[in-house]
Amino acid sequence: MKTPKLFALLLALILPIFAFCQDFDYEEEEEDSSRLYFGVQVGAHFPNHNTSILYSGRSSITPFGIEHIFNQPQNQVVLQNYFQFPYEISEFPIENRYQTAVEIGVNLAYQLNKLLSLNLEINAYRLKYEQFFTVAIDDPRNQLVGATFEQIPLFGEENRFYFNLGTQWSYFRAEYTNAYFSIFANMNDVRLRRNYFVIDGIEYNILHQSEVINNQKPGNLGFGFGLGTGIKFALTDHILADLYYQMIQTESNFEVLEETRGLHHSIGLRVIWN
Repeated sequence: MKTPKLFALLLALILPIFAFCQDFDYEEEEEDSSRLYFGVQVGAHFPNHNTSILYSGRSSITPFGIEHIFNQPQNQVVLQNYFQFPYEISEFPIENRYQTAVEIGVNLAYQLNKLLSLNLEINAYRLKYEQFFTVAIDDPRNQLVGATFEQIPLFGEENRFYFNLGTQWSYFRAEYTNAYFSIFANMNDVRLRRNYFVIDGIEYNILHQSEVINNQKPGNLGFGFGLGTGIKFALTDHILADLYYQMIQTESNFEVLEETRGLHHSIGLRVIWN
């Protein structure tokens, strides 16, 4: 789906909620209370793994990947001294996965009425990728049939920022608790930070550029939408604790990849002041 069509769909999801809010009569709160809420949050983010193949070093992803680095004359001398015998890349990472990331963010909410609020949320993530590729070494000393295999550590680091704008609807309210559902539009910025492997303590950087895209750190804006739920507990008259869960269907827009949409999940804790 093209970005303008997706953005129009997101507006179509959110704008009717504001029209619906006009049918509610907001009862005046106590003089010392506020409709404005501010929160900070920390949680665990479980990213979709479909874009983690970006860090695999395959030549189908970048022409300047692992094979290209191995074939550079200056590197061949160093690698030959390290492996000592004829060697070749025998296997790329079998399973490409991100590690679970820490979610850190801020939240700003405006209470429209007792049931509905408008929410803006900004979250930051540092995603990490740690896998191995395998080198086969023709070592006559191993006294085994076939080659000796060595796994080479392969790393990736990625920055992400998520901007979520939407509403919360409270479906249960009690004296000290409040349970809710949320719906929101998502805009995000993703950016490759580092991609490299290590042999004998030496880091070899994998570059990501092509004749079409001259960018060593690919990434761009993406759009999607999300749903969430949670329960809030009153800690004091002006402080709430919010245990939340969110799932976001969105695009991680790396220009060098074809499959960039996926479902992401987060769980965590907010502390909210009003």
